[in-house]
Amino acid sequence: MTTFTKKITFVFVTVLLVFAPVLVSDAQQAGKKNEKEDPMTNFSIIEKTQPVPEDIKTGFESITGKDAVTFLGFLSSDLLEGRDTGSRGYDIAAEFAASMFSLWGIKPAGDMESSAPDDRSYFDNPGKKEKPKRTYFQEIALKEIVDQASTAAVEYVKGPEQKSRTFYPDIDYRFNSSYSRSFSAPVVFVGYGISEKSIKYDDYEKIDVKGKIVMMLSEAPGWHDPESPFNKNKLKQKYVPDRMMRRMGGSPKAKLAEEKGAIAVIMVENSPEKNPDIAEKQLASRKINDEQTIFPGTRTRMTLVQSTMRLPFVSLPTVYISRNMADAILGYSNLDIETLKTKIEKSDRPHSVVLPGVSFKLESTVEEKLTGSRNVLGYIEGSDPELKDEVVVIGGHLDHLGKRGDYIFNGADDNGSGSVGVLEIARAFALNPVKPKRTVLFALWTAEEKGLLGSRYYVAHPFFPLKKTAAYINHDMISRIWEKKRLTAMARRFGEDIPKEFVEKLDTSNFLSVRLCESDNFFNILKENNQFVGMQIYLRKTSSAMGGSDHAPFAFVKVPWVGFMAAMTEDFHQPSDTVERVSADMMEKIIRLSWLTAFKIADGPAQ
Repeated sequence: MTTFTKKITFVFVTVLLVFAPVLVSDAQQAGKKNEKEDPMTNFSIIEKTQPVPEDIKTGFESITGKDAVTFLGFLSSDLLEGRDTGSRGYDIAAEFAASMFSLWGIKPAGDMESSAPDDRSYFDNPGKKEKPKRTYFQEIALKEIVDQASTAAVEYVKGPEQKSRTFYPDIDYRFNSSYSRSFSAPVVFVGYGISEKSIKYDDYEKIDVKGKIVMMLSEAPGWHDPESPFNKNKLKQKYVPDRMMRRMGGSPKAKLAEEKGAIAVIMVENSPEKNPDIAEKQLASRKINDEQTIFPGTRTRMTLVQSTMRLPFVSLPTVYISRNMADAILGYSNLDIETLKTKIEKSDRPHSVVLPGVSFKLESTVEEKLTGSRNVLGYIEGSDPELKDEVVVIGGHLDHLGKRGDYIFNGADDNGSGSVGVLEIARAFALNPVKPKRTVLFALWTAEEKGLLGSRYYVAHPFFPLKKTAAYINHDMISRIWEKKRLTAMARRFGEDIPKEFVEKLDTSNFLSVRLCESDNFFNILKENNQFVGMQIYLRKTSSAMGGSDHAPFAFVKVPWVGFMAAMTEDFHQPSDTVERVSADMMEKIIRLSWLTAFKIADGPAQ
């Protein structure tokens, strides 16, 4: 292997590891374009740092790892009980952040304060009642999902002949929904639900699914066969994604089905021998593993009372069914799932089938209760009379997973660290004697762990118009360092090899990947600013709005964005995510780099 080839392999694996949540989408952009580009141009490696310019030195030097860890010690303390959305612990964290904004002279950008229903100040002092003041809190009404139930059935009608069969959740199928819904439509079998022009494969060719429910197999034809077109053309990652990528990136199959006009998806397990069917999975989830901690209760689920935009990784309603249930549905047309699968596998060609007279119906009811939470918003006004109407938003989510039984999910890295980043940057802007031309808004989001609800709500109800929002800068999990053993192990998991010499030379304590929109301006700013920080940075451009963090709602409405995230560790979403495990040095460098980037964008010339 040549040195150049080794470098290419290393860069590719690094991207896989750091940006796993978005690879489902990015796989669609892979191929010829990336092969023609030199990935090494995406690196920024500084041999010797340069002194920071005097006009931004005060703000830059105010950001320290010591202060960051001090702030983080409070936000991730047991006192706040994991900062779950709507909890007292979260409210304490929000009040703390608002107090810091007030102390530093950051202007409030939340709702106007309202008087209590029994406020008698007007009657006690008529004519002296003060005008309502703006607060730092943007209040959000939420629905907590208390319980969910559903029923499903297949119906067959052929002339006077009518038949039906009812199916049961957890035994025959699995369906999750955050709100009550029902759908009923004819069923069409669409093979694997794939359309790939690059290999001339299209399950939707010459078949109309508009207004129908599509049944499909999971994964891809022959995905386990190295000689299959899907493996030879590197499409496996797109259709057989890792669990995290599947959870964060959504389903390209469901998106395609929606584009074709389908109203719902019925997904059948392709490989029951490797991935057990519905009932087996349900039983397996109930088994007690003596090697793992058993957390009592379940995580709370929430949705917005007031609907906002539908994010791109939210796909069609998908019902996951057992193969027995699939055979029951297909049986009305004298078909079965294994026969259909075999026909596709043997020919490497689609075998989609209309199922005459067969329709599927599902009804899901959700029990809800009203709750609420709040974003924390503050800003400094820009110094330019004209450009101050434009705004740069700097954000990170303040919530975490809360408490289950006696176990507290402290959320130091996720995302106490990002919240501290926002606080330190706000203070740096306040202390720096030179202010940028544009206004800068500082945002601590609620309910990111529930589905980006806080940032989604803000994008639907912005304090500054979105058309005047010049950029969004996100901070999520910015305090941990990659372990070389974990880096290598995860690389093998993706079927790639990192040359040992590169692993040995890599300084993981100084390594960072930054994901950003396709903007040469942002790309160049980050490279330029690194000369003052001196990290080993990989800059990843993407046109995708995918990902499980608060940049997504902004990306979806075409606001340019940058996302800072350090390492993924075994403490992710565990009670072990505590302040003792964070790196003060990593936090300091990332926050300083972000501050420089925010200032440069906010102070740049008019576009």
